[in-house]
Amino acid sequence: MNRLLLILFVVFTISFCFGQKQNQEDLSGSETLDYSKIPPDVIIQQSLKKLKQPISDEDQYEVRMKMADAYLKIKKPDFAKSTEMLFRAKEMAEKLENPLLMAKIYGSIANQYSFLNFPEKIKPYLDMSRGQVNRLPNGYQKNYLMARLFIEYGNLEADKDNFPEAKRDYQQALKFLQKNGNFNKKDVFQYRRTFYNIGVAYTFLKQNDSAEYFLNKAFKIRDNDNKEFKYFIYNTLSKVYANKNENQRAIDSLESVLKDNVFTDTRLKADMYRQLIASYKALNRNDKYIEYSEKLLALEPDVKKNNLNAINMAVSEEQRNLLEKIAVKQNHNNLLLISCAFLILIGVMMIFYINQRRKKEKVLYQNFMINLKKQEIKEMTEPQEISPPEFEEKEKTSFSVPVSAETNILQKLEKFEETEKFTNPKLTVASLAVMFKTNPTYLSETIKKHKEKNFNNYLNELRINYICRQINERPEFLNYKISYLAEAAGFSSHSSFTTVFKSITGISPSAFLREAEKKNKNI
Repeated sequence: MNRLLLILFVVFTISFCFGQKQNQEDLSGSETLDYSKIPPDVIIQQSLKKLKQPISDEDQYEVRMKMADAYLKIKKPDFAKSTEMLFRAKEMAEKLENPLLMAKIYGSIANQYSFLNFPEKIKPYLDMSRGQVNRLPNGYQKNYLMARLFIEYGNLEADKDNFPEAKRDYQQALKFLQKNGNFNKKDVFQYRRTFYNIGVAYTFLKQNDSAEYFLNKAFKIRDNDNKEFKYFIYNTLSKVYANKNENQRAIDSLESVLKDNVFTDTRLKADMYRQLIASYKALNRNDKYIEYSEKLLALEPDVKKNNLNAINMAVSEEQRNLLEKIAVKQNHNNLLLISCAFLILIGVMMIFYINQRRKKEKVLYQNFMINLKKQEIKEMTEPQEISPPEFEEKEKTSFSVPVSAETNILQKLEKFEETEKFTNPKLTVASLAVMFKTNPTYLSETIKKHKEKNFNNYLNELRINYICRQINERPEFLNYKISYLAEAAGFSSHSSFTTVFKSITGISPSAFLREAEKKNKNI
């Protein structure tokens, strides 16, 4: 019994965390940008080579879009790189002032934010996309893009459990697609996606016959470029069967998918496990109920680490469940009450500790940014001066750098700091000396004297200051992984970047990103 109670608690916690975005996950989908049979990693390599060649802005846009799609289809999807490519494509579209390209890229970024679980950023990009679509002449392209927009607007409503409004948006999308007549290869995915989304909306509205009708229409559409979409249809059909108390049929549908070796979607698999748990529970199959509960526990929940509200709600719900069991089994009264109190106490202590730590991190972040700003102002207003030899203090060693060489090095250091050459991970004091046409000893001594630090510390500080400015000035950097930030700053490893970053700023890169995002939202 204790084992079952533990499983129930953890399953509920994971189910809650997953459930907050499940509608968005189930109903979302992006246009396939490259329908060829070339593997995505090959597309990335070919695209990188093409970008090194002189190509037009239009070609750069297309290459970036293909790369954004390819990064989501590699063995380990890289949302950071994909997001970066989308924002690079956005720069090209806005540079060209092309309403069609801007409409597409704004819609793609909105769709990307839906996968990244940033709902507050989705609607602004959808509205921007709609503004560009309205500039297009009436016809096929405008109808097609309006259909995509209404699908995404419907996803937003579905994410808020407003399924009547979501259904209306999906039906509006279908009308725009039907204006274009018989769908061609480009329309296949959007037609299938629209039928599916309407079916999902009817499922959550408990209108099972209508749900099954539209889901089957989606299932019958052949789309060789998006074969994995059938798994989403199977999953939603199982919910329809469960709504109709056909639990064994729901189980058979889901287990046939789970046996397919090609199926690897972790988030969708988690939702299937939850449906199997519910169906087996309805059939009083406790062995299978526990089996799939344990499988669900083995999956890593895809939620933000700082989702304290979800934790509090899970603890409160578990407390309610435990109190209901107390009324049934009085002999467990003391044990259950102590467990509830302990869980609440741990939760309160965790919240207090996290809040205190984040207050401290906020102060450190603010102080660092103030000092960084002061340093920039100082460098702009107070140029480095060289003291005449007769006024210099004697060094402990007999070695000294000639004044002319020292002046030359300082001038080149000033220009060097204005570039991004210091982000080269292979940069050494010797290679920089070659670049400055001086010797390493002169360079090292000059840095030590005027920067009051050795070469490595000087270089690390430049790199950290650079990446901190990027984070604060370029919103897309807020979505990057720490490993990518390390690479962009010029560090060879994630661990060395984290260590140096904390030693200079006083806080970890993840804490810095969090504070920068808060500041960005308040602007």
